[in-house]
Amino acid sequence: MPMLVRKCPNCGLLFWIKEQDIRCPDENTWRVTCHHCHQVLRIPLITLGANAGAPKMGH
Repeated sequence: MPMLVRKCPNCGLLFWIKEQDIRCPDENTWRVTCHHCHQVLRIPLITLGANAGAPKMGH
């Protein structure tokens, strides 16, 4: 899995999401922590279509 870039809604800084940093509380959500402010972010996964299983990156 490639590393993903995410912008923290709390501090506004970009950080890298690595595979070892991802926790999955359920099959439709990733939980990661911002490396700058340590805010816990919940990222919903796309469940339908060609990109099913990929993180929804705010587009």
